[in-house]
Amino acid sequence: MHLLHNLRNSLNWLASPLGFAIQRTRKTKWHLPNSIIDTKIGRFVIQVPGVNPVFSYYETNLEFVSQIGRLTSLVRKKYPAMAAIDIGANVGDTACIIKTAEDVPLLCIEGDDKSFEFLQKNLAQFQNASAHKLFLGERTDTISASLACAGWNATILPGSASASTSKSVKLMRFDDFIVTQPGWENYKLVKIDTEGFDCAILRGSTKFIRQVAPVIFFEYNRQSMELIGEPGIDTLFQLAELGYSRITFHDARGRFVGTATLSDRETIQDWHDYADGKNSEIYYLDITVFHERDNDVAQEYLAAERARRRPTIAAAK
Repeated sequence: MHLLHNLRNSLNWLASPLGFAIQRTRKTKWHLPNSIIDTKIGRFVIQVPGVNPVFSYYETNLEFVSQIGRLTSLVRKKYPAMAAIDIGANVGDTACIIKTAEDVPLLCIEGDDKSFEFLQKNLAQFQNASAHKLFLGERTDTISASLACAGWNATILPGSASASTSKSVKLMRFDDFIVTQPGWENYKLVKIDTEGFDCAILRGSTKFIRQVAPVIFFEYNRQSMELIGEPGIDTLFQLAELGYSRITFHDARGRFVGTATLSDRETIQDWHDYADGKNSEIYYLDITVFHERDNDVAQEYLAAERARRRPTIAAAK
């Protein structure tokens, strides 16, 4: 091992003028793209197509997005009749985390054909879980777009210049969809992960947000947002106008990194400017926002996330 370490350092020294380096990474199993991989997440095992890297996220990081489970338990503690919504449900990995924490009613939304096929199969093991195949947007509309990463991480790219790759994509405003669902007033937790469309979906949810004031967990990926011309930060400030007061930040590996009030625009602007993809040590942020009436839930969440981080700091000393 010492010999390999010295060899790597020597090769890195030789390659550094060319801008290359050898870096040790976590071990992952190799799979054929057409294989189906049984992946254990929480108390459940789901099937993941080999082309979808979601299986590797949980192989290399057992804590990946685990905060959504802790959040579910805290929200249910205050609202026993709560239900949850998973927007951008992929093949059901986040559903496993939510259902492991609490057996709450769960509504999943996924627009990609292949991911939705696996999502339906994987949800069969849950009680009180439904899947809906659609893409959400700021308004109900049909747009011309190309679909990148189809089959595993569907990314809508509106206004594609190439006629050969563009197609008509139907989008639905969340406010138009949710009123068709019974008991929609109980959806006190909303998770969104839609490759750059998260803020647009929030803007299409303002009626629901005003009436229900759910705790909202969403991805803030500036690289994906910039691909579609999404500024993002104005939507964060709009949430403050809707009564949201506390915002928390986790890094891409699910580790808590900080918090602020939504009224502190300068701090939020700093977070927005810093976490800008490949230029940053934090590639993207997972954000949770709490309405002012749920400041008690926010404080419990912060205490739990800070407590989880402290043993790591102590071990590093």
